[in-house]
Amino acid sequence: MTSNSPISQYVSRFKAEKGKILSFLSAFPFYGEVLKNHQYYEADRIARNELSKKLDSLKEPIRRIEENFVRERRMDLIGSTEVLFSILERLKNEIIGASYGLNGLGTGFKATESELEALAEWDYSLIHHAEELSTKVKSPNFPPEVSVDTVREWISNFRSELDEFDSALKSRKDVFLKR
Repeated sequence: MTSNSPISQYVSRFKAEKGKILSFLSAFPFYGEVLKNHQYYEADRIARNELSKKLDSLKEPIRRIEENFVRERRMDLIGSTEVLFSILERLKNEIIGASYGLNGLGTGFKATESELEALAEWDYSLIHHAEELSTKVKSPNFPPEVSVDTVREWISNFRSELDEFDSALKSRKDVFLKR
């Protein structure tokens, strides 16, 4: 594991956050080995929380776009961004949901260190994609006289971007299935 890889960054964040008791226990051989495996699970949790927050931050610019439609009394555009809100909420719930994370100790599946590193790389690419989405959602500044077709085209394009993100999220499991 290289020192600048995403997994090492998240593991370092976990180590910084874990506290004095876990630091003390990690000094003992048995607990140290258990905590070594646990740090990857916690790094995954940290990455998923960060990704969830980035997606949640996309809602506010969309909300402002919708507020402008209401303020300008554009009845034909009011409510047109609702589909984006629902997709963002669904994606956020998938990310923070337990089924998206790594399987726990009680399951038959145990990820290898290389699979965990590949998973962290995948999550890092998803975080990068979420940052790109943030740039795109902040870019439109619709003037009051903007046409309905222009707004609907932008919404359609942004929805396509969210669908691509959803596909990348769903293909995360391929890291373990070795497809």
